[in-house]
Amino acid sequence: MSTNSDALSDAQYAEQQAEQAEAQAAATGAYSTANDDAQQAYQASEDVANAGGADNTDATWNAAQDESWANWDQATADQDAATAASYAASGDEQATEVYGEAADNEADNADTYGAEGEYGDTLGPTEDAAADTTDTTDDATAVDDTATVDDTAAVDDTTVDDDSDAV
Repeated sequence: MSTNSDALSDAQYAEQQAEQAEAQAAATGAYSTANDDAQQAYQASEDVANAGGADNTDATWNAAQDESWANWDQATADQDAATAASYAASGDEQATEVYGEAADNEADNADTYGAEGEYGDTLGPTEDAAADTTDTTDDATAVDDTATVDDTAAVDDTTVDDDSDAV
């Protein structure tokens, strides 16, 4: 595939700028802005790939999705906090506690998705993310399952198949 060096250079710069802005916004909890920046980074990554550069569109797409969830969770946390405040003003301690805890949960989820959504460093990706096939995961690593994450699709890889033909 041939490259148009000016178009590639411009697209790479745009992607890097959008990723840097996304990371800064996510770090401050401005998830709406981070979401917008992540969408711009994704669009710029498409331009990079179309100009013959590294294809990071899968990674930037996932980052944009994570920032979208962070934005949604933060908006939900804000609504729950406002509801808790309303119940507190009326003296309903039980409802205040329920909505306060829900707001804290959603804010934690927003922070988690915001951090997961940060793609690239301040200089952006330097290589094709799909080209890295090194598996650095450690299946024996303990997982903190106290977070409120929907893990209904999680795979239990701790079971052993006694009927295996392993040598």
